Amino acid sequence: MQEKKRWTKLKRWVGAGALSLTLLLGLVFPVHAAEEPSALPDISPWSISTLHEGEKYGIFPLEWYFDGTFKEPITDDKFQSLMDATEAELDLLGLKKKENSLSFETGKAISRENVIRSLYKLLANYELPEAFGITGVDPINYMQQKGIVKGTKAGLQLEQPSTVEQAVVMASRLVDYTYDTAEGGAKGLMWKVTNDKNTLYLLGSIHLGNTDMYPMHNRIQEAFEASDDLWVEVNIVTGDMSYLEEKMVYSDGTTLKDHVTAETYEKLQKVLAKLGLPANTFDTFKPFAVSNTLSTFDLGNQTDSNTAMLTGIDSYFITSAMLTGKPVRELESIKLQADLFADVPIEQQEKELNQLLDVLLTDTGAEEISKQLEQMQTEWIEGDLKGLQQMLSAEGEFAEGGMNDRLVGERDKNMANKLAELLEQEGENTSFIVVGAAHYALEGMVVDQLKEKGYTVEFIQ
Repeated sequence: MQEKKRWTKLKRWVGAGALSLTLLLGLVFPVHAAEEPSALPDISPWSISTLHEGEKYGIFPLEWYFDGTFKEPITDDKFQSLMDATEAELDLLGLKKKENSLSFETGKAISRENVIRSLYKLLANYELPEAFGITGVDPINYMQQKGIVKGTKAGLQLEQPSTVEQAVVMASRLVDYTYDTAEGGAKGLMWKVTNDKNTLYLLGSIHLGNTDMYPMHNRIQEAFEASDDLWVEVNIVTGDMSYLEEKMVYSDGTTLKDHVTAETYEKLQKVLAKLGLPANTFDTFKPFAVSNTLSTFDLGNQTDSNTAMLTGIDSYFITSAMLTGKPVRELESIKLQADLFADVPIEQQEKELNQLLDVLLTDTGAEEISKQLEQMQTEWIEGDLKGLQQMLSAEGEFAEGGMNDRLVGERDKNMANKLAELLEQEGENTSFIVVGAAHYALEGMVVDQLKEKGYTVEFIQ
């Protein structure tokens, strides 16, 4: 019985503490990712905007960007992989199929026409609502009219071999068009706040995402497009992270081993061995930085870890704003968020690190952390506000003390005051505000404070 109570307490801390970092903060720096040299994707300028969307759908592996063949004719195996993955993404809409399986022409140079007709065939295999208007139309004309296929001054160049890039772009457009027309997609957690002619769209963020969170429902995209600017906690895409990076490590010649007990350090070594990481992985890092990284570490799966960061809501909209020329503004700063952790007494940092290590050393600890993150993501996809509130509230009571005291409270008051300033601007202004979902979802935080200030607040379902 005592062990059961202890495990419940630890699970509550992970759910409302360590994993809330993925909801409340965007500062996630897995060491294994940071150590690898960055490479530039081999893509064309014309495809960047579409690929920014398409890569989130999970219909092609990101490795295709870097293997040297992205602008080369697509091979049979990549074409089949792309078609299978695109079909799987469309299946998530729940539309009834006419045939259980389809075959596509391969075995020779795959032309642009082949790709276009194959994608049309894929779409036409579903029983579609009338809004698609797909009955009795020429496939090439249909795909062109719907913006899935775009040509150049030379025309559609149907007879030319399709590159991997061209095929991926067309498949991405097909997914986007199908979800938009079927009114599908992730619902998210969004509120509309108004005062006179000023409007704020508040979108709760999950900082670590997955491909099921894309495409988003068109009401989210329409709100973003209608906004004059984007506000985030911090700009995690182009912001200067050097201050945080300096705060995360020791610069006085000491190491982690000099600042924690031998028992804590030994426990960390056991976790690293379990993760298959070198024993000295975190030697230069402070305890809070170790906790932050381990709480979001995907066991042994670099691909999933990269995808989680790539599909985070904050980074998605920051990049979208950059691509469309929309101003990106910060509600907080890197310094503020870094200091939230770095200025905590070393004893408290070590205590919180130990709590996480204890969970990770259990047989199912890492699995429990992963499941809780997946549950948060699912609730976001389904727009389940009550479900997320219940989970974050840890059986009805948001965990108090330690980490959560630092993450909420004064921060939420400052955010609400800043948003109130936006609502009191002269003229007509619309802003899109992406902040960790917990800041909006939990009782007494940003949304409730805006209501108390007298503004009209509506949860958009």
